[in-house]
Amino acid sequence: MRKNYPLYAILALALAIRLLFAFRWHEIWWDSGVYIGMGKYIYSVGHSGLWEHIRPPLVPIFLGLFWKLGLNAVLLGRLLETALMLGIVWLTYQLALKWFGEKTAILAALIIALSPIFFYLSFHQYTEIPSTFFALLALWLFTKEKYLWAGIASGAAFLAKFPAGMFIAIILITLAFSKKWKNACQAGIGFISILIPYFLWSWTIYGNPLATLTAAQSAISSALGCNVLRHAPWWQYFLWALSETKLHLLAIIGIFALWKRKKEYLVFALSLIIPASYFMQLNCREYRYLTLFLPFIAILTALGIAWIYEQFKVKNKWVFAIAAILLGLWMFNTSIRYYYENEARQPNIAAEKYFSFLDGKNIGGEIWTANPIIAAYTDKKLEKIYYPIFDSNLSANFTEYVALHSDEIGAVFLDNCGGGIICAPEDTLCPERTRQLIQELDAKFTRAMNETEGRCWYRVWITSAT
Repeated sequence: MRKNYPLYAILALALAIRLLFAFRWHEIWWDSGVYIGMGKYIYSVGHSGLWEHIRPPLVPIFLGLFWKLGLNAVLLGRLLETALMLGIVWLTYQLALKWFGEKTAILAALIIALSPIFFYLSFHQYTEIPSTFFALLALWLFTKEKYLWAGIASGAAFLAKFPAGMFIAIILITLAFSKKWKNACQAGIGFISILIPYFLWSWTIYGNPLATLTAAQSAISSALGCNVLRHAPWWQYFLWALSETKLHLLAIIGIFALWKRKKEYLVFALSLIIPASYFMQLNCREYRYLTLFLPFIAILTALGIAWIYEQFKVKNKWVFAIAAILLGLWMFNTSIRYYYENEARQPNIAAEKYFSFLDGKNIGGEIWTANPIIAAYTDKKLEKIYYPIFDSNLSANFTEYVALHSDEIGAVFLDNCGGGIICAPEDTLCPERTRQLIQELDAKFTRAMNETEGRCWYRVWITSAT
């Protein structure tokens, strides 16, 4: 127990600062709305929520279970993220301890526990924290020589976020270099076993076991949000890592320290290089993608700090403890500042009215939406205008559908703030066809809501009989 006091203190700190914020109001993000809607769809057998087949199913399964049990899926989703975040801290410590020793483990766990991006994501129901947890769990089980379970954990990482499945490749490559073919087969069997039901389902529903993966790749290659609106160059991940903390510059010294040890740390190197290389080559680059390889950057940074400390040959443990406390205070300040600079702290009144419009209303017929966040506010079944990519063709198709099937539609939700009906710059027909869509809606339905907040407008059309 005494030997693990530093880890317990870091875990307690990570938990305490998250619980201080977890019960506050937090904005529900686009993907969170999707995952909550998918969870409702799964447990209602298609009578509630919405479905996007390009999304991995694990997070929706948990969120849907909370909803099915009558619990608050939004709040429980935050608490689940917090619990998994503690697991990430614990696993980062254990892996660093196994590979590089106690000092590096303490520093790496502290850096991850107070990481600005991990802290920020702790309050939103996204896939980054769950997928990182299962990826690290797979590596920890690998170090414990539990290869079958390592494969299963890699499969769970895949089901949380498809690219996270690359950790089975990292494990298999490492075992292949050591010529441990039997162990590699065990890991492969574990990975495949947990994925068989998912691929059989995809084959049954879509006629191809890989249909969801190819559709997801196609969508992410053309998604307007990250390819145009938030486009970033491949080297942006280096800047994002430094925005976490300038201490990551010491990862360079960590590389030197790693070389000085004259040992082969293949699994560690692959766990950093392969995910980083994959996300850098994608056209769609997001700050949150950094999370899958950030623990390994933190370990490398911690190794660099520990190496510098060891050069002074200080034997008094209190000196290291004070240095760790100062590091913690720095990281804590960085996380809190990042949170307050980026997190919405006051509800957008117009948006909240828009998302909760269906509450208490008896609207029959199909409900079409350009924003999936509504799925977090209602248990009704939703049809998607934005999916998979909104463009001139999708806009024209829905306009035609409205003209032919207006008697089947109960309500239509459009807004220009979530990104659901934003046209790509090269799609010159899209803006005009979107205007035609709005004209058709005005002709067939009644505007029940038409509000503006800043640059954003929110509109709801309902049938006159409602």
